[in-house]
Amino acid sequence: MIFYGIYYLVSNFSQNPANLGGSQKKAMFEEAKFLVSLLAKVAKSDGRVNELEARLISEILDDIGFKLRDAGKRDELKRIYAAEKENLSNVYELAREYKISFRLSEDLAIARISFLLNLAYIDGDFARSEREVIEKISDAFGLSRPHLERVIAGFEKFYGSYKSKPASGNKNPYEVLGLSEQVSFEEVKKRYRELVKKYHPDILMGRGESEEMIEKSTRKLQEINEAYETIKNNTNN
Repeated sequence: MIFYGIYYLVSNFSQNPANLGGSQKKAMFEEAKFLVSLLAKVAKSDGRVNELEARLISEILDDIGFKLRDAGKRDELKRIYAAEKENLSNVYELAREYKISFRLSEDLAIARISFLLNLAYIDGDFARSEREVIEKISDAFGLSRPHLERVIAGFEKFYGSYKSKPASGNKNPYEVLGLSEQVSFEEVKKRYRELVKKYHPDILMGRGESEEMIEKSTRKLQEINEAYETIKNNTNN
């Protein structure tokens, strides 16, 4: 399942934080810094961080902060994210340092690449610039290009059926979000964030939902995202 990446990583890089000592928690935080830094590179590689990406990143930071039992660590990770997304020149070096520091096996390297691909595909599109960053990270992890292509092919297959036509069709975007056309754009943003949290596949996976339900939610999330973008664009015009 392609959504294995984000939920599995955030929930399992620290399985029992309450029972871990200070040195173990420190190591977990050091890994989180690498992960958030790489997330920042992927998120900003296409020149912008869209609303859906920002929401997902916020959820990840919340989850990591909770796992570490330290709200201050979340703030520090947020500062790291903000700094790293402005510098794409050190992607390979950063990923290489991560691999060496944590002795990533091939399986773990693939899991981390899947984690990053989930973010890259969150808007249903995998930009060339996003691919280039992922390729640099994969090279630094020591994965072969054919191996990386097989992982990407899984994402392409999953999302391919959603690219052929707009998920929302001719539906009124306000109806898709369950809102009246008279509401303010602030209300639209609030509702959008609520729905992202409700339907995001990684969150549903964490609740133990079936693969069929996760796939249905992916379609619904695409519809929600398209409706939000339509309203946002009309508001800005």
